Amino acid sequence: MSASRLRVLLLLSTMAAALVGAPPRPKLVVVISVDQFSAQLMATFGPELSGGLARLRQEGVCFTEAYHDHGFTETGPGHSVLLSGRFPANTGIIENRWFDRSLGKLVYCVEDPVARSLSGPAQPSASNQLFLGDGLGDWLQAQVPGSRVFTVSGKDRAAILMAGRKPTGVYWFSGPAGFTTSTPYQERLPEWLLRYDRGLADRIATDSWIWMKDPATPEGRVASWTFGSATVRNGALPRTIQGLGMPLDKGFDGRFRKSPFLDAVTLEAAEALLDGEQLGRGPGIDLLALSFSATDYIGHNYGTMGTEMRDQIHRLDALLGRLLDRLKREHPGAWVVLSADHGGLDVVEALAEQGFPGRRLLPEPFMAALQKHLHGAFKVEQNLVRPTVEPNELYLDETALKAAKLNRVEVLKAAQTWLRAQPEVAEAFTADELQATDPAATGSPRDSSLRVLLRRSFRAERSGDLLVAVKPFVVFGAPPHEYITGHGTPHAYDRRVPLIFWGPWKSGERREPVRTIDLAPTLAHELGLRPGTVDGQALDLGPAR
Repeated sequence: MSASRLRVLLLLSTMAAALVGAPPRPKLVVVISVDQFSAQLMATFGPELSGGLARLRQEGVCFTEAYHDHGFTETGPGHSVLLSGRFPANTGIIENRWFDRSLGKLVYCVEDPVARSLSGPAQPSASNQLFLGDGLGDWLQAQVPGSRVFTVSGKDRAAILMAGRKPTGVYWFSGPAGFTTSTPYQERLPEWLLRYDRGLADRIATDSWIWMKDPATPEGRVASWTFGSATVRNGALPRTIQGLGMPLDKGFDGRFRKSPFLDAVTLEAAEALLDGEQLGRGPGIDLLALSFSATDYIGHNYGTMGTEMRDQIHRLDALLGRLLDRLKREHPGAWVVLSADHGGLDVVEALAEQGFPGRRLLPEPFMAALQKHLHGAFKVEQNLVRPTVEPNELYLDETALKAAKLNRVEVLKAAQTWLRAQPEVAEAFTADELQATDPAATGSPRDSSLRVLLRRSFRAERSGDLLVAVKPFVVFGAPPHEYITGHGTPHAYDRRVPLIFWGPWKSGERREPVRTIDLAPTLAHELGLRPGTVDGQALDLGPAR
């Protein structure tokens, strides 16, 4: 036998072995993101659970050291990377909001001045026009004929930024009117969603919505904190969201979102979609991306370790159990992936009581002190840095610089030096410094430097002139004008999240550090797809069962 023929036979043998070992393609893939669901929450409350979260962890390939490997850990950036496999620097979604120099104003990450809501055509709405690149749904539809891509979430930015460029349908909660989408995606809402929305609106108007602690949930922290005239109570269940016969008021949407009811209706809408669109029963592979948002609102308003969060995680566990039971019954070959857009930090006053260096950075006095320093350094009266809600991304006021005939490099250096001297600040980098930094995904994500992390959240035409990383356990703002706690930092409690693949693979816990940008290329590899340009890599999920 000739050498060339032998090589061909060996190649065919290798391909055949690979096909035999590869899991069969599913008809349905479900990707779940739980907003503000840190690995710490899974570790803390996981042993108490017996529903969907517990099943995913026990029956799936569970990566316990998965990290968002970028600096500004917010909802927009986090969701933009999960199904694109790219850092925020490349998806263009650097934060939830940023200053647009050409427009001279802050823009929202899914803002679209042309888009209109289908729940009210006169209302401005949202789209993916600011998202760059593509994602798993686009690769799937391009390479597997008949495939469809749908997303559902409590937040518009979560649904939109998981959907890629050309999804089949994108739906998000819009308040008492139910779930909606916008004109860039569809001309009218599908009949199945209109039916669901009508039923939900009727229930909101006629039912009593009271958040009672599940009797099975262990008691959590009960505490209160006072901030000026505002008192925040933690552990104050039950909470009335909407009492029977109460007229809907402007506060209803906020009360509803920071309760487990938001996740409950999100799953209901997803179930209506499964039935209405007959997902998993078409000629291709259907992708359904779900983002559950209540954990984020509850974390922001009550912290991550109180009664409210504990009850929320137990209720989410039950909801996901219901979803997994349905999938096993109706779509036994379905694959499910669970992750999160970011983690979160508990109330810093509670952390300080435990010995952590928790502290608050109040943006207004912090920025006023920076402006005063620059006034004195350059002998000017006008402010040289634009106002900002959170001082982690600072833009120079070019008009003020020009009027004062100042050298912007000198102003940046003075501001950077002042920032680095502040007790709440870990580091501050100029745009030029970050531009010169290699953002490639190398080394362990557990050990990524602050400079590299901020570089992966930096895009020259959108980012600020100075990017700032605060020290661990520093939170921006305080009630009543800001949340009691939050996220957004480059520290592990905000970056480390669950990553679980539940399907035909042999279950097991994996402790090697991986990145959330690995999720999309891993699914692409397992589905036999060619991914677009990605920053992540396909993970080895091990053998099929």
